[in-house]
Amino acid sequence: MAARFPLTIGSEYLRDGTPPGRVSSANLRCEDVTRLSFPDCSFEYILTFDVLEHVPDYRRALEEFLRCLRPEGTLLVSVPFNLAEEETLVRARLTSDGSIEHLLPPEYHGDPLSPSGALCFYHFGWSLLTELRRAGWRSVALHFYASAERGYLGGPQFLIAARRPPAFGGSLFEGVAPEPGFG
Repeated sequence: MAARFPLTIGSEYLRDGTPPGRVSSANLRCEDVTRLSFPDCSFEYILTFDVLEHVPDYRRALEEFLRCLRPEGTLLVSVPFNLAEEETLVRARLTSDGSIEHLLPPEYHGDPLSPSGALCFYHFGWSLLTELRRAGWRSVALHFYASAERGYLGGPQFLIAARRPPAFGGSLFEGVAPEPGFG
C-alpha cells in the first residue's frame, strides 16, 4: 500500500508500552482509535479493517475519524456484520470500574500482535449505518464485492463507506444514547 500511496500512515494498537502517536522498536506506529494523535482534518481517507468490533466505545472512534477527516473525506470500514439483523449485537461491554462484562460467551479474533487474540465486543447490524446517517455522516453505504482473480470468494464481503460532511460542528453522537457501560 505504501508503495502505491507514499503518504499512507499505518498503525496498530500496541500493548508494548509504545505511546500513541509514536513508533515502536519494531517500526510500528501506535494509535488508539478513540484518541488519535493526528490534528483535525489531517486525512482525505481513513481505512479501518476489522478494528471497531474490538473497541468498547466504537462511537468515540467514529468521532475521532470524523475529526481527523478533511471535509468530504471518506471513511472505509470493515467489521463483522450480520445482514439479517437490524440491531448491533453487544457481546461484551466495559463497566464503570473498567472491568469487562461478558453478555455472551467471549469471542476472540486473530491478532497478529497477540497469540491470545482480541476480544470482540460487537457484531454490527444495519443500525450501524443508521447511526452514522443520524450522526451526520453522508453517503453511508454498504458495498459488496467479490473477485475470483483477487481471491475474494465465499460469503458476503463488504466495506462500509461514509463521507464527512463539508462542514461539521458539535458532537458526532449528540442525542444518541450510549451503550450501557460507556462513560
